[in-house]
Amino acid sequence: MYVMKYKIIYQEEGEIKELSLLTQNIDEHNLPKNIIQIKKYDFHININIFNNIKDKDLKNIFYELSLMLESKILLDEAFEILIKSQKNHLLKEFLITLRNSFRKSINIYESLNVFKINPLVKSFFRITQDSGNTTLMIQSLSKIIDENYEIKNNFVKSMIYPIILFVSVFLSFIGIFKFVVPKFEFMFKQNSYELPFATKMLFFVKDIFENYLFLISIGLLVFFVLLFVLYKKFKKVRYSFDEFISLKIPVVSSIYRLKTFYIYFTIMQILLNSKYEFNECLVKAKLTINNYFILDKINQIENALKSGKSIYSSFEQAKLFDEISLNLIRTGELTNSLELTIKEIKKINKKRFDEKLKLFTQLIEPIFLLLVMSLIIWIILAIFVPLWDIGDMLKV
Repeated sequence: MYVMKYKIIYQEEGEIKELSLLTQNIDEHNLPKNIIQIKKYDFHININIFNNIKDKDLKNIFYELSLMLESKILLDEAFEILIKSQKNHLLKEFLITLRNSFRKSINIYESLNVFKINPLVKSFFRITQDSGNTTLMIQSLSKIIDENYEIKNNFVKSMIYPIILFVSVFLSFIGIFKFVVPKFEFMFKQNSYELPFATKMLFFVKDIFENYLFLISIGLLVFFVLLFVLYKKFKKVRYSFDEFISLKIPVVSSIYRLKTFYIYFTIMQILLNSKYEFNECLVKAKLTINNYFILDKINQIENALKSGKSIYSSFEQAKLFDEISLNLIRTGELTNSLELTIKEIKKINKKRFDEKLKLFTQLIEPIFLLLVMSLIIWIILAIFVPLWDIGDMLKV
């Protein structure tokens, strides 16, 4: 994506100041008064990885914005306050883009493409711009971003020990394969003794490590890069991959689905509370879903509703939701209380998500420890069993 770089020289309080601006359209920005000169530079390719905005910064921004909106401050005024108080140039540019998108009714989804941010932010603001109820949407976004940040932090904390353990063992294996195993291999080959399977496998892995490690590393790198390109370019590949993530991985798939459903039903609840029709809520809420497999299921529900089927039948036909959620939807449809039942479904998904995530983080450490212990036992058996057998033979 191409953007222009501008250098704005202006006077403020008797001083000459400079402002650098990286933007697609300078007219979208509120420029300072008393401009002396605007210098325009050549086009630059904007690789948005350099415009990466972390969830921690988003969490703080939307928390402050949410508090101001709760205090009945107008959205435009709230953005102005945040822009003036923000010292980070990238975050200030982000806030200016948001403000101008709302002020001038510019497509907010496209405006935010110059930034590398959590996709939820773009989806939330796109829904907000289309449907209104800004305060409630931003409060929900603030809560979800905060939860995402905490989840990532807790996950990283739970992975620190297993990663350190794994790296330590890997480095130990390098030393073992480089200096220890070759000596034992030479000694064992001097005897006609039939080596056990564990020892043969150890020597086999050592040979691969010595002769083919670089080629294997390059091959894996090429494979993952190719997989990434196919995922981005071909919808069928992406659909299959998204289906695998959503259904096939024990524990992880369940966590992924529950988090997706929690966010989806959060938006559904907000829109229903704003008195939107259920079908319209269904369509708008799916903007938060990036998974092609789940999105296809939501589209199936949408099409079934358009063909005249009941809400319960449409959701049941998708074969995506559990019995409790389906029963609540049926109850809500029969009693005309979908707002309450969708709220309950959201709570159930959130509770299950928290429970599954806690279980997953608790399992990571013992699984890694068990794996490392298995490798250590394998090496011990592979080296010492032949030594003990040779020792027994020499005694005889």
